[in-house]
Order: sequence, then structure tokens, then C-alpha cells
Amino acid sequence: MPSEQPAAILARFPGPVVLTPSRLKFLWVLLGGVVLGFGGVIMIRQDKPLGWLVFGFFALVALVGAVMLLPGAGRLLLDAEGFEVTSLFRKHRCRWVDVSAFEVTRLPPANQKMVVFDDARSKDSALAKVSRSLAGRSGGLPDSFGLSYEDHAEVMNGWRARATARA
Repeated sequence: MPSEQPAAILARFPGPVVLTPSRLKFLWVLLGGVVLGFGGVIMIRQDKPLGWLVFGFFALVALVGAVMLLPGAGRLLLDAEGFEVTSLFRKHRCRWVDVSAFEVTRLPPANQKMVVFDDARSKDSALAKVSRSLAGRSGGLPDSFGLSYEDHAEVMNGWRARATARA
């Protein structure tokens, strides 16, 4: 199913609108974790102790992929008051009035893109400090929810502008 364009999503303000992560992406995460975890099993059978680390890491990767394929494990809910991110069944809600503009950044070391923002309510938390040191902002969205990262930032900024103009 092709993803919606930013204008079509923004036209649905004040929502609520629910965006979901790509199931294909997490299927690839699951398969990659299984294949590379099997490499760890081969290393273990060859009496290479590092094989346990390889197996353990990629087993966790496969587990994340499998969990994210379950219904309700991941989503982004947009409404007039704020947005709610669900990842691995854990929910986090932010109000539009508490967040800054959204922008796309690249995270080291893999140069992976991510949509980031500052959240006034969590600016002094330990996690926000770590996030700021890595991404330059105190918060980030865990997925692009079927959009390009640039389109995702456009949707978030457009929704924020509409919501804060009403307040």
C-alpha cells in the first residue's frame, strides 16, 4: 500500500490520524537478525566464544523485528493536542506546545536519518542529554511511518503549526 503524501495527511487535521511503521522494514529486521544470529550459532559450534555475543545481539535484533510486526506494537497518533508514539508497545505522548520544530538529522556511526525535535518537558532528563549529544536534539521519532524522513518532518511541522495556531 503506497503511503500518503504530506498534503493529504495535513488535510486531515485536527485528526486523529494514525500512521504505522513499514511492516516490510521490520520483516527485514527479523530476517536479518535470524540470518546473522545463525552466523553466531556457527561460530559457537566452531568453539569461538565471540559467537555467543554475535548470537545474543542478533537474537535481540530478531526479537525486536518480530515484536514490531505484531498489531499495535508501533504507531504514530496525531491529534490537535499533540502526538503519541508507540514503539514496542510502549507509549510516549508529547503536546504540540511543548515541542520545537522538527528536522531531519543523521546519526553516527551509520549515518542513519532520523526526525528530531526538542521537548521542553524532558530537556533535563538523562535520556534527553544523551539524545542531544548524539542527535543535537532532546527527542526523536523512532520511524518515518511510511514517509520519507523529509516528508515526515514536513507533516510534523505542518501539524504543529496548525495545532499551535488554534491555541
